[in-house]
Amino acid sequence: MSKFWESKWVYRLLSFVLALGIFFYVNTKQVNNTRQTGTANSSLLATRSATVKVPLQLNADTTKYFITGYPQNVKVRVSGSSALVTAVKNTQNFRVVANLSNLGVGKHKVKLTEEGLNQSLNYKITPSTINVNIQKRVNKTMPIEVKYNADALAEGYEVGTPKLSTNSAQVSGSRSEIKRINKVVATVALSHNTKKDVTQNVSVQAVDSNGNTLNVVVLPESVKVTLPVSLPSKKKLTWSSSKVARLPRIVWLPSRATPTVSGFTGVGRYSRKSTNLLCQ
Repeated sequence: MSKFWESKWVYRLLSFVLALGIFFYVNTKQVNNTRQTGTANSSLLATRSATVKVPLQLNADTTKYFITGYPQNVKVRVSGSSALVTAVKNTQNFRVVANLSNLGVGKHKVKLTEEGLNQSLNYKITPSTINVNIQKRVNKTMPIEVKYNADALAEGYEVGTPKLSTNSAQVSGSRSEIKRINKVVATVALSHNTKKDVTQNVSVQAVDSNGNTLNVVVLPESVKVTLPVSLPSKKKLTWSSSKVARLPRIVWLPSRATPTVSGFTGVGRYSRKSTNLLCQ
C-alpha cells in the first residue's frame, strides 16, 4: 500500500486533478464577471424616450414691449441613451426659448429652440412654432374698487367703508387693452346670511365695461380686503320741551265772542284750569 502512494504516477494524477479544478474555478468566475459587465453596459447603452414639460422663455425686452399669444409651457420629447434621458427628466437642466429680440411691433410666427440638451440626444418640441403679438407696453395706475354680493348679507345688515392693504394698482399692457379698462376690481366672496366683518386676500383684476377680464398685468396681483358688516341702530324721534312752541295766552271775552290776541285770531274752548288755548 505504501508503495502505491510512493509511486510518481499517483502524484502526477493528483497534480492533474488539482490543476483541472483550479482551471474550472477561474474560468467560471471570469464568465460571471463578463455577464455582469455585459448587463451593466447594456443598461447604459439601452435607449429610451421621455416627455418633459418645461416653461417657455422669451428672449425679448419685456419692459418695453407687451407680448401676448405664447403658451406658458411646452412639451419636449427626448430620446437616446437611457442614462442621459433619465438625467434630463430628473434635472430638466435645459430650456426652450423663443427669440424675439430682433422683432418689432406686430404679429409674428417664431420657431422655438432648445438650449442645454446633450448633443447625442434627439428631441422634438411641441409646439415647434408659436404666434405672438408684440405691442408697445403702456403702464397706468388705477384705484381698486371692492365688489361683493349685497344679497348675501343678513336682513337689515349693511357694509361700511372697505379697508384695503393698498388702494391702487399698477396696470401694464398693450395700448389697445389699456384703453378698454373700465375699472380694477377686487371681488370679495360673502357667505350666505353674513353678519360679521369679513377679511379676505382676493385677486385683483382689470375688467371692461361688460365685466370681462382683460389680458393685462396687474400689480399687486392680490390685496387684503376687510368689509365691516353691522346692523344699523334704529333712530328714535325725540322732542325737546324747549323746542315745543307754546300757544299764546288769551283774554276771555263775553259769551259768543271770538277770543283775540295780538297777532292771533282763532276759535277755541275755555278751560278753567288753564288759560292756554286748546285748539281743536
